[in-house]
Amino acid sequence: MQKLLRVIIFLTSACYFGQLNAQLNLDPPILQEVSVLSGTGNVYLNWELQDSSDVFIYRNKIPPTSQSPEWELIATMTDTSITNYIDFTANADTMVRIYKLRAESDGYDSERFPTTYLTSVFDSCNSQINLNWTIYVNNIYDEGDITVNSYEVYQIEEGGAPQLLGQFSSDVKTYTAENVNPNTNYSFFINLIPQHAFSSRSSSNSNDIYTEMLLSPSYINATVASTNGSEINLKFEIDPASELDTYRLLRSDSPAGNYDTLETITTTSSTITALDANVDPNNSIYYYKLISLNECGIETTNSDVINNILLEIDNRLFDNSLNWNEFKEGSFIDYKIYRVINNLDPELISDNNSNNFDDNIEDYQNYTQFCYYVLALEPGTPSDDYSQSNIACVYLKPKVYIPEVFTPNGDGTNDEFKPMFSFIPSSYVLKIFNRWGNTLFETSDYSKPWNGTEANGNSAPTGAYIYYVKLTTENGQTVEQRGNVVVIYP
Repeated sequence: MQKLLRVIIFLTSACYFGQLNAQLNLDPPILQEVSVLSGTGNVYLNWELQDSSDVFIYRNKIPPTSQSPEWELIATMTDTSITNYIDFTANADTMVRIYKLRAESDGYDSERFPTTYLTSVFDSCNSQINLNWTIYVNNIYDEGDITVNSYEVYQIEEGGAPQLLGQFSSDVKTYTAENVNPNTNYSFFINLIPQHAFSSRSSSNSNDIYTEMLLSPSYINATVASTNGSEINLKFEIDPASELDTYRLLRSDSPAGNYDTLETITTTSSTITALDANVDPNNSIYYYKLISLNECGIETTNSDVINNILLEIDNRLFDNSLNWNEFKEGSFIDYKIYRVINNLDPELISDNNSNNFDDNIEDYQNYTQFCYYVLALEPGTPSDDYSQSNIACVYLKPKVYIPEVFTPNGDGTNDEFKPMFSFIPSSYVLKIFNRWGNTLFETSDYSKPWNGTEANGNSAPTGAYIYYVKLTTENGQTVEQRGNVVVIYP
């Protein structure tokens, strides 16, 4: 009987210690998610059970000391149907917290899983928000045991839907959101994707930022680059909603070249005019743009590029071929071509969209000076905001016709002697001499003829007389000619 009792006691003990050993070897739950609940600092935990057991939830102690445990037990879950927990005392919106689980109080630890702590700085000067995040706690806890596969960066603008800005490898912990809108509410958060649970996302705390800054102009339109002699007049239209008051005017020798600063302009006006006098618009093309500067002196909005129009003329007999560069390259431009003959009133001779024109002047052989200029206007621009090219001129060889005979008998036909011109002289001298060299007539008025009388008022006898004419054309050419004219009385 005693022997049987010993056997029963042995078997019962063996069973108990076997159960105890089995309990001590339970595998801990696997943490799938450790997310900071937005705007609270509370942490949501989610796990997967490996063995049907209680769940002991531990959190790093803040601050840890040699006299106190590094970990504190914050909850025990005895209902195996529940696989999540919210830590309402985490304060994870101000620091990194790290968690581990056990299946028994003195059992094996799960991998330690930290929260992601996000901070941000708004840079109003550069219109950007700089994000930084970490899962590092300190030298005691380090970054936990889990392996990070990647991070996702999310942005929410004005309470809208989250927008994924990018996914980055585990060694990247910074991101810059550029060109953010002024005076706008933004919110950012980071998702950590662990190596052991690709479908899981553990969210960081959220950062809310209001981008308070002065409004930059939404547009700056370059409207005028007009040549006036040796100067170029410029005009720019600015978004009237702009709150900035500083602008930089730039110039270059090519559209894509290096732009140099001509001047810094301070104004609150929505229209800016400027004058560039240090140029040679009759021989060169210049490109301009205007840039707004924020309160930190950083460039914000660029205007489109505008340039002067350089008109050139190639003359071949009675054909003047006009060519000019495009105004605001790539734009649809209306060009009006004007011609000025011998300083008469300008005449519109063409209205088209091309940058060349051929002018036939065969019907204007009696003129010597032909000047042209082009007016350019971009669609949608007020009609008085045209841009004028340089004035380009060609000069035809002056024509002077001098009669060989005239009959000053008073019958109203061929009674006077006067040279004929294809132009209006800017200076003029006409002298008549007899064969002994005596001056019979002299005038500086190109419209005044010799009526065939001598200096004493008597009619000049029939015969040959010497004339001398010297004149200057409008473009400075000098014509000097001597010859004979015969006086006849029929």
